[in-house]
Amino acid sequence: MKLQDARKDHYRKLANEQGYRSRAAYKLKELNQSYRIIGPGFYVLDLGCAPGGWTQMAVKLAGNQGKVLGVDLSYVEEIPG
Repeated sequence: MKLQDARKDHYRKLANEQGYRSRAAYKLKELNQSYRIIGPGFYVLDLGCAPGGWTQMAVKLAGNQGKVLGVDLSYVEEIPG
């Protein structure tokens, strides 16, 4: 994706507005709507989690009863929840 196209990207703007670290959070949300891979109370291990967009969405989908652990070789700021 060219930089010019990336600036116009709907999901990029939405992720920025809603505080997600990447637009990839919406990819996980769409996958989950189709296949229900994460639900309330699930335990999730996110390997290669940087920058953390999927991890943020997994925290939201797993809820307070679930647990999410993100692991990456790169430093990743802690994600609340």
